[in-house]
Amino acid sequence: MIAFTLGKYLHAMAKSAPTTRVPISGKKTPAKASHSTTAKTKQASTARKATTSKKDSSKKKPRGKTEAEEPYPTWAAPTPAAAVEAVARLASVHGLPSPPERKSILDSLVRTILSQNTTDKTSAVAFARLKEGLPTWSQVLAAPEGVAEELVRCGGLAEVKMERVRAILRDDRVRTDDEPSLEWLHERDDDEVKRVLTSFKGVGPKTVACVMMFTMGRAEFPVDTHVLHIAKKLDWLPADASREQAYEHLNRRVPNECKLDLHILLVEHGKCCAKCAKNGKLQKKESAVDACPLVGLS
Repeated sequence: MIAFTLGKYLHAMAKSAPTTRVPISGKKTPAKASHSTTAKTKQASTARKATTSKKDSSKKKPRGKTEAEEPYPTWAAPTPAAAVEAVARLASVHGLPSPPERKSILDSLVRTILSQNTTDKTSAVAFARLKEGLPTWSQVLAAPEGVAEELVRCGGLAEVKMERVRAILRDDRVRTDDEPSLEWLHERDDDEVKRVLTSFKGVGPKTVACVMMFTMGRAEFPVDTHVLHIAKKLDWLPADASREQAYEHLNRRVPNECKLDLHILLVEHGKCCAKCAKNGKLQKKESAVDACPLVGLS
């Protein structure tokens, strides 16, 4: 089963093989060009700039385009091959992830907000209690002050989280004639989805990436504590990379075909492997890994 998945990823990536040689060190080495080829390229480039400069200067950039810059353009790790091999190695220990259960976008967004600053297990309990006590989002809005907070109290920061949830539910883009909903985002492109979701207070890149990947089926690579810690250990990132920088870098480097599996497997591994767990503390001692499969991966 693992071999089949590995073959699937390799076949998909073979269609877009890189045009540069990528050494293991993480630095990109461009393929060499002859002197004559370089000279011709420069001349052609100069000519194109001369003929298009007036045209370009009169154009206005599209409003709302907020794509972040690549924080580490010369840091080529992880290579596509390394990302795929990581999936294969981790799957040999943890098994391949099952397809995620599809929730509504609003359910997924609230579920992810409740997961902030706590464990997945605890936040799952908090979300389940909220949905059991107040099954619809209209009921959450209509509930007396403090009711929803008590339902999610086990997840911590109940007042802060529910204040943010209510602000989202009251937003004109979420309120409808019927039940609050964000399902209309399925018809929008990635850039617009990100603009809308990040406009809500308390919703950052990781939360947005989780909603887009798990619920919307988009090619995103969320970076949580486990992913960030392990990626740095593998030298896929500079040691001082922030979570936001890690997301911008890894989301570009990890092949779309294996983003979902690699994210889930890295999170699972970070809970089970003493070598890869932050501070060596295991969240799932019952599933502790004896030998780390990522040793030697570059």
